[in-house]
Amino acid sequence: MFGYRGKILRVNLSSQDISEMALDQDVAREFIGGIGLAASILYDMVDKDTDPLGPNNPLLILNGPFCGTMIPTGSKAAMCSKSPQTDLWGHSIFGGHFGANLKFAGYDGILIEGSSEKPCYILVDDSNVEVRNAEHLWGRNTEETWDTLKEETGLRNAGVARIGLAGENLVRYACVCVDHYRAAGRTGMGAVMGSKKLKAIVVNGTDRNVPVADPDGLNELAKSLNESLSEDPTFNMYSELGNAGYVDMASMMYGSLPAGYYTVSDFDSYNLSGTTMRETILVGKSACYRCPIGCGRVIEIKEGKYATGRFAGPEYEVIGSMGTLILTNDLEAVTFTAKQMELLGIDFISGGSTIALAYYLFKEGRITAKDLDGITPEWGESDSALALLAKIAKREGVGNIMAEGSLAFAKKHGCEELAAQVNGLEMPMHDPRGFSGMAIGYATSPRGACHMTADMYNVQMGQTNEALGIESQNRFTNEAEITAKQQNLRCVTNSLLICHYYPALAEELVEFIQKTTGWKDYSVEQLAESGERIFTLLRLFNLKMGYRTENERLPEIVLSPLEGPTEGYVPDVDEMLDTWYQFRGWDRKTGMPPKKRIKELGLSSFIQ
Repeated sequence: MFGYRGKILRVNLSSQDISEMALDQDVAREFIGGIGLAASILYDMVDKDTDPLGPNNPLLILNGPFCGTMIPTGSKAAMCSKSPQTDLWGHSIFGGHFGANLKFAGYDGILIEGSSEKPCYILVDDSNVEVRNAEHLWGRNTEETWDTLKEETGLRNAGVARIGLAGENLVRYACVCVDHYRAAGRTGMGAVMGSKKLKAIVVNGTDRNVPVADPDGLNELAKSLNESLSEDPTFNMYSELGNAGYVDMASMMYGSLPAGYYTVSDFDSYNLSGTTMRETILVGKSACYRCPIGCGRVIEIKEGKYATGRFAGPEYEVIGSMGTLILTNDLEAVTFTAKQMELLGIDFISGGSTIALAYYLFKEGRITAKDLDGITPEWGESDSALALLAKIAKREGVGNIMAEGSLAFAKKHGCEELAAQVNGLEMPMHDPRGFSGMAIGYATSPRGACHMTADMYNVQMGQTNEALGIESQNRFTNEAEITAKQQNLRCVTNSLLICHYYPALAEELVEFIQKTTGWKDYSVEQLAESGERIFTLLRLFNLKMGYRTENERLPEIVLSPLEGPTEGYVPDVDEMLDTWYQFRGWDRKTGMPPKKRIKELGLSSFIQ
């Protein structure tokens, strides 16, 4: 099999059994890798009654056919499971070097089942696989865990995925930190690891000769595309400023960077921008495997209240969630807060949004200091956020309910419609009043309010994929059909596992696929069908879990007009849903795709 190793490692933490399962070539072509392949495997392993934090909920980590090859940014990996945050499909895509190390060790993925009685970690050193004791690591932060495991295993260049205190205490939006602070951030994969008493996974691979069908052609294509994209302004922005380079544009030009918990239209975010970071605290940059962009920031705050030492710099999402969302424009405070979230293993988006909701409710008089264990949050200050983070990670006092997420916290205080979430997953820092496509994308995403299953802000700012009919006309109009096409495309890229920051066109992706896998007849039309197949399978998975179409809506907090760059626009989600369902040909009332199309996509075996 070109592009694949042909096997998935299987580790049962209950029995300590270690085995391998073969990857069928036909299945690989149908579902590619990443989230597509994961959904096809996990579908029969869980159901509506499966406890996401129980031993019967598997955790599956997969790379894709591009991983470990010369394809730029193609070595990401996907961590997939039933989500403890939504009780629906859960996945999180992450970078670093972990995915490539897994491929070099001889595997297309790791399937982790059961749960350990005592804290443990999995060590994969090529074909040598062990489950080791991790009692000495339990309670340690993600940095201490990383350093200790490198020292203990002697594998200085291994990929290391680990959880912090939040994962250990089953915070439902706990993340998994990977390598130099990349993260499997969303849908609570850190809590799934914690429920299995799995502190970390260490993977070291040495066989870098991943078989590809046309190595010379692939290398030439990668080189040519890198050269052509070196002139792309977005490519260069991410390289020079990281994704924080988008802060000013999102805030001042489009109004899509939310402020004051979605209620403030005009907030000066310049002090939080990538430009300010470069001029003040930036000391270097980092990159994932085979990445020509290097969007990772390395910063250093040497002294003062918010001293960080040398650490990973804040990215766009945390600049929003722990900056503008609580009306803080102190870059050092946001950077320090981001570091604490990394050390504790808390998702930037869900953790920050839940805390920002507490700020808003306190400011509005809906809760008091008594409801927050004496903490009195005020717009513009970060110390209250830091105090709440510590409580959340420990599930201490008010932190216990906040660890369940913003929806649970809002319900406790009788204001469910003020929680900025869909299906229990908090909205990322892309206000749907700034881009209409984000509204329908959030409402219909397989994993809840998610920007990475349909990044329509990119499309509605001008990014096109003409071969797939993806081209926006107006960011304030009903572009639900385009959003559906973008969702299909992202199902492919999240299965190939190539970074969204690398703006390859559909034709270029097809060429990469042909030269990697040897599927010479693979076409743009087949790529589009692959995306539809995977998106449809994710919907079938969710329907099996109890998905309800009445939850396909946005909360009231983001349906009030704001002045400024959003020009008072409020998305008409109901109208968009009509368009979206009509385009897909699905039943809007049940959310079910028609059996005829399910059969045509080769998904008949997944119908309940």
